[in-house]
Amino acid sequence: MNEKTEHNQYTLLVKQYQAGDKSALKKLIKLFHPRLSRTICYYTKSGVPVDDLAQDCWLSIIKQLPDLKLKINFEVWALGIAHHKAVDWIRKQQRSRNQSQAIETQTHIENTAEARPIDREEKLERLQVGIRKLPPSQQVILNMFYLENLSLKEISKVLDIAEGTVKSRLFYARENLKKIIS
Repeated sequence: MNEKTEHNQYTLLVKQYQAGDKSALKKLIKLFHPRLSRTICYYTKSGVPVDDLAQDCWLSIIKQLPDLKLKINFEVWALGIAHHKAVDWIRKQQRSRNQSQAIETQTHIENTAEARPIDREEKLERLQVGIRKLPPSQQVILNMFYLENLSLKEISKVLDIAEGTVKSRLFYARENLKKIIS
């Protein structure tokens, strides 16, 4: 089936459903579900959440379908919902991963601090004071890289600067921090 035929079929099924034909929804789901699932899998880079996210997408789609005015293609609209659900899932996973790492780091710090409480506490205090003395741009880079665990590429996208610029700012931030701490 070519793209235009699929588009026309989706549009027809949406209109039939809006007119009260419940079987049109079943046909729409059967026809569009594989494409929706592939899109979710592409965004999440994982097969694990696909079924759950697809179900969430269909719940949103079905909820909004009766009042939908097809100003854009059904596919574009539905895949936009899939995109947003996948991005939300990714953010949730990142937050969970960051929280786990923070707990592990805190546990490690506490265990190390018990062995040598004065030295460890002093080092952490000097590190915090040193970071506060850095220029704000360097503080941001260090926080994003070490505390938020963002990659150089992710930081460059967030700050809208070249990846090489991120690398150099991170290098200079480390160098300045070394000077301040020593």
